[in-house]
Amino acid sequence: MTSSNSNFDIPPRLNSQDFQLDPYPVLRWLRHENPVYIDPESGVYWITRYQDVVDCFNKPQIFSSRIMHDSHSVVFGPSLTAMDGEEHTMKRNIVAPEFVGKRLEAFLPVIEQNAHDLIEKFTENAASNLIKNFSSNREVDLVDAFTARLPVAVIVEMLDLPRTDLPFFEECYSTLIRGLAPLPQLREAGIQINLRFHDYLDPIVRERYSAPKEDLISKLCMAEVDGERLEIEEIKAFTSLLLVAGGETTDKAIANLWWLLLNHPDQFDAVQKNYDLIDHAFTEMMRHSDPVGGEPREVHQSVEMHNVIIPEGAIVHLSMRSGNHDEVIFSDPDEFNIFRNDLYFGKEMRVGFHDGNKASHLGFGLGKHFCVGYQMARAEAVIGTRLLLETLKNIRIKSGKNPVMGTAEIMRSIPTLEVEYDRR
Repeated sequence: MTSSNSNFDIPPRLNSQDFQLDPYPVLRWLRHENPVYIDPESGVYWITRYQDVVDCFNKPQIFSSRIMHDSHSVVFGPSLTAMDGEEHTMKRNIVAPEFVGKRLEAFLPVIEQNAHDLIEKFTENAASNLIKNFSSNREVDLVDAFTARLPVAVIVEMLDLPRTDLPFFEECYSTLIRGLAPLPQLREAGIQINLRFHDYLDPIVRERYSAPKEDLISKLCMAEVDGERLEIEEIKAFTSLLLVAGGETTDKAIANLWWLLLNHPDQFDAVQKNYDLIDHAFTEMMRHSDPVGGEPREVHQSVEMHNVIIPEGAIVHLSMRSGNHDEVIFSDPDEFNIFRNDLYFGKEMRVGFHDGNKASHLGFGLGKHFCVGYQMARAEAVIGTRLLLETLKNIRIKSGKNPVMGTAEIMRSIPTLEVEYDRR
């Protein structure tokens, strides 16, 4: 296999550290030369062009998420991410109203439409409390002190769990996300911590079945679709998934947002002068540096793409990261630009959006498995960033401490972000 680019005359190693640090040259080569690429190390078919990724997401009957059972359901129990067909539709219809739509607006409405909803209050409270604890010597690691702690604190408030148990929740959160890795010892640790978390949740869920309150667990206990309710084990499994999906990915997204802004001072200056641009910056971050990067699917029907036959039973990797950097869709895609005119900056939609010269990012996936926590992630990133800007001034990366993107242990992010600041 050859290419006109001599850097890639041999097949790229898609699991290498070099690829994690800078995937974009390889992904560009794949889009141009091998849009359906069989990774020789894993046998996985990589789909890398924007429109192809969109098409695959929107054909769940062919590109099934059942493969997620091998990781998510083993650790979490029966999980929405691993369900298809009528089973997924019924369970998601019970759960999804807590995150999207208008049936249960108390939790996650579109944040611009309702400034007094609970997610805003919880994020305001959690972010304010974290910022109050910043060191008095006017320097802090934003990852350790803020981005890694905010999502879990908000979720704990939404679930109405004791704040005094936050250290346990943070242990669960970090161990569960590592448990999704294929390493047996990490998988076993994830399973064991999930069992402990479920034992912890069991009396809480049972109590709220009989005496519901206004928290998310109670609403999940009471929600019905066609007379069906989620079972106790399913609620516990979903709560585990929420702790990770609403925690780790949001944590990394906020960290990536701040790293990008601090390394683009002109755009950071514009955001500080106009907080409405924080929302734009979050959207562009999800296009430019989304932490997840892609999702696996199992092929349930042989299909041909770009003269390559993908056989039934094959595993494909839908590269959202590559699609988000497709130069056919986005001009200068490797540049971070919150003012770009080819990106759709409105509310994310599970079916995607591509109108004329504007296209939506793919960072939350698409279709039936579009991330149910997308509004929560956006709200936490935007509100948390605004509160930091309102409380701190002259925020800058500490001299000699600018981290390298892609060196975080989990997902593509930064492990630390040491900054200096002045109090307002």
